[in-house]
Amino acid sequence: MKKALVLVVLALTFNAAAQDYKGHYGIGLALGEPSGFSIKKFNNNNEAFQYTLGYSAVSGQEGINIGADYLRHNYEIITAEKGRIPFYYGGGIHLKSYNDAGNQLYARVPLGVAYEAADFPFDVFFEFAPGIAVLPSPSLVTNFAIGARFYFDVRKAVEKIDEAI
Repeated sequence: MKKALVLVVLALTFNAAAQDYKGHYGIGLALGEPSGFSIKKFNNNNEAFQYTLGYSAVSGQEGINIGADYLRHNYEIITAEKGRIPFYYGGGIHLKSYNDAGNQLYARVPLGVAYEAADFPFDVFFEFAPGIAVLPSPSLVTNFAIGARFYFDVRKAVEKIDEAI
């Protein structure tokens, strides 16, 4: 039964329209500062929320990082014959909990570029995000990442699982 549910969910993800992520969730991994999980939820074709849960491994600043960003996508700057290449930008807030002691709260401005595959609900991205820490004291922060996400429609997946049960 569990195998059947997994197969149904996987089949749904392959049926998702690769070019229309509206209402879909992208789940993947990012490597960089911080490295960890990346979740992206498109509200419409140009706006999305991005959530991250990662680990910062910079010497002396190791710790867990959690954050949320609001992103706008521009598909007109870079074009591709197949797929799409949006430039994206936005603003966000992140909290870093140091292993040794203390927390850091900072605002950041993510700037990135992604490649959205034409025939598969998948993207790869590079992101640079300068920021300013406001707690415990003002300081500059730099985040960067390269990663990939797989997109699926949660509502369709839940419906199919309900039907299978």
